[in-house]
Amino acid sequence: MAWRVGAIGMWLYKLRRLNGPNFTWPLWMFSGAISEKNLQRMGKIYRGKPLKVKTRAELIASLKPRDWQHLRADNGDMPLGYKPPLAVQMAAV
Repeated sequence: MAWRVGAIGMWLYKLRRLNGPNFTWPLWMFSGAISEKNLQRMGKIYRGKPLKVKTRAELIASLKPRDWQHLRADNGDMPLGYKPPLAVQMAAV
């Protein structure tokens, strides 16, 4: 409770000039006086959407073909059409 009152009081006293009048809603969220869920429900803040997580195979497939030379075939998940560089082929012979 003291943290909430202190944060709001400090903002009213000094930080309002620094942050401006539009900092009100993030201040309420920072001080913990109003939850982030309630502020989002009221339309005062934008919460965002979760990022789609790619698999290892999708990340490797997104590489440009010119970067395939730096991949090692024994690591797996190689993109379709991958051919090991000539230097590796010569060393294997």
